[in-house]
Amino acid sequence: MWLITALVVILIFLILIVIMDTSMKLALMITTLYNYDTKKLFIPAALTVTLWTLLILGCFNSINTSLDNNAIDILFSMIFDNTIIEEYKGVLIKTLLSTFLMGTLLQSFTYYAVNINYQKITGTVRFSVKKVFKRLYLKLFKRNLTEKQIQSALSEIQRGPKKLTFVRAIITSIISVIITVLVCYALFEIGTLLSNKVLVMF
Repeated sequence: MWLITALVVILIFLILIVIMDTSMKLALMITTLYNYDTKKLFIPAALTVTLWTLLILGCFNSINTSLDNNAIDILFSMIFDNTIIEEYKGVLIKTLLSTFLMGTLLQSFTYYAVNINYQKITGTVRFSVKKVFKRLYLKLFKRNLTEKQIQSALSEIQRGPKKLTFVRAIITSIISVIITVLVCYALFEIGTLLSNKVLVMF
């Protein structure tokens, strides 16, 4: 059972990363006019999903503490009785709004991961490997590798992606949050519509 649970959690995590990756890509295109490679956004998206997971858990814990550890029962009661919302509206709005604002701000820092020059890292590793191989080649065959191969490796190290500034990171974070919320809301509405149609059929 624990294996199935772990697989479901991993699946949900990956789905969230895909959604966040897409919203981040669109937001970065708007703010930087630069089309970042999707695989380059995987680490920022994973960090962002992890960040929001921790913030949501903290938000729920805060709400649960404010409601005397009866948050789940009260939240379920709100689904069937909307008038209960008025009683706890202040606690819910205050906690959710602070979590949302904090998450949007902290998310801008996770976006800085796009500034990591993965090409430089891989280029450095490849250059180091070529350097070791060159020494071995020289010892075995008493010949040097061509200068063209070395310059090719160096050029990979020198090239870098477009940098993301702090201001643009905050703007990108806000746009990304808006896109993510809209996508999640659209998916929720589609799921609700489909479930209602299934219920009508049976």
